[in-house]
Amino acid sequence: MSTLSSQFANHFTYQERQIHYALRAVKIPEDLPLLHKWMHEPHVIPQWQLNKSETELAIYFEKMIVDDHQRLYMIQIDDQDVGYCEIYEAQRDRLSLYYLAQHEDVGWHILLGEKTVVGQGHFRAVMRMIFHFIFENSSAQKIVGEPDENVRSYRYVADEIALEAQGKIKMPEKNAILYYCYRDHFYKKLNELAIGNRMLC
Repeated sequence: MSTLSSQFANHFTYQERQIHYALRAVKIPEDLPLLHKWMHEPHVIPQWQLNKSETELAIYFEKMIVDDHQRLYMIQIDDQDVGYCEIYEAQRDRLSLYYLAQHEDVGWHILLGEKTVVGQGHFRAVMRMIFHFIFENSSAQKIVGEPDENVRSYRYVADEIALEAQGKIKMPEKNAILYYCYRDHFYKKLNELAIGNRMLC
């Protein structure tokens, strides 16, 4: 059955400030050792809570990869795997229990696993890449997300990537802030920022 998430390509590239960013579809079991390593990094554990054994993670990711309401991607910077991203259909996700989801709403989860890229100014570009990817590969008019309220990085970049806070939602594992990013607001913001030399394919 064709689903909204099945429209997303296996690979996507983006360039900003002469740095090459990319998404590539996760491969299991090939990517499992790296995912296992990242899930045990101190900066990842509090938010993802997946610091499990490799066998437990193998079961988790096998279930995730065959779930047809989402796609899993590795994030790359200059051809190096540095992080992980989930892109999902919000109306078919548990997030729909917390807001009135529209059929074409698309959500994301992201982690930058490699410590060498954390805090180095890549977060804005990675988020812009993900939002570009979603809008270019779907008819979504709105992207949604629910990061933990303690993850302050979203507050710092929200205006630059057209994220609009909708308020707090209480989930079993966290108190989250619900964010929307509207297609027209996103592209308007890009024009305002006059981002040059971006490459999409």
